[in-house]
Parts: sequence; structure tokens; C-alpha cells
Amino acid sequence: MVARMIRVLVMGIAVLFACSSSKTPTKPDAPMVDAFQSTCGHPGDTGNELGIGFFCETLSDCANTPAARLCSSFGDPTTHFCTKTCTSGGSAGECGTNTTCECNASNQCGCTPNSCIM
Repeated sequence: MVARMIRVLVMGIAVLFACSSSKTPTKPDAPMVDAFQSTCGHPGDTGNELGIGFFCETLSDCANTPAARLCSSFGDPTTHFCTKTCTSGGSAGECGTNTTCECNASNQCGCTPNSCIM
């Protein structure tokens, strides 16, 4: 699951540069009906100080996070959280609090909420 997400995240790196904003993400105004299955990421999730873990359904939902401009559903339709690429062995704060830099066999890495790691 994480490997697929990371693979697609690397392809979406160009999108990172297309999306920029200094706004802080906000919670949805009203509860959303959970019409999808999600293995990680649920309506109302606010993410950490970088926005990693913020609930998203589409890439544009992550446009206003401080640093996490990619929606994991882009690479894995069963997950719904904002993320960003990271470096294997990178700094401890690279992904922010309560997250881990997860990598696949090809060393493609993305920040993942600890609550999603099994």
C-alpha cells in the first residue's frame, strides 16, 4: 500500500510546485458522509504542523497545507491524507510530529501518519 502511494507521489512531485499558499488548512464545515472505504485518513483529520495527515479526497484538498501538497489517494485510492515526499534517513523533523518517512524497495519515500503504519 505505502509502496504504491510513494511511487505515484514521486510522479506528482511537479504538482508540488504548482500549488502554493500560506493558508492553514481548516476542518470541513460539516461532517462528511463516509461514502468510501479508507485504510487511513478520515473526515475531520487535521494533520500535524506540516499538514501531513490532513484529510483529503483530491489533490486540491492539500493545496492549503503548510507543506503536504499531495493527497495519498492519488497513489492509493484507499487512503485519504495529505503527505509529501521525504528522504530515507532524513532529519527527524522532516515529516513533523506523529509521522514517519516510509520508503518502498525503490527508495521512493513519503511522510505517513504513525496511526497508518501497521
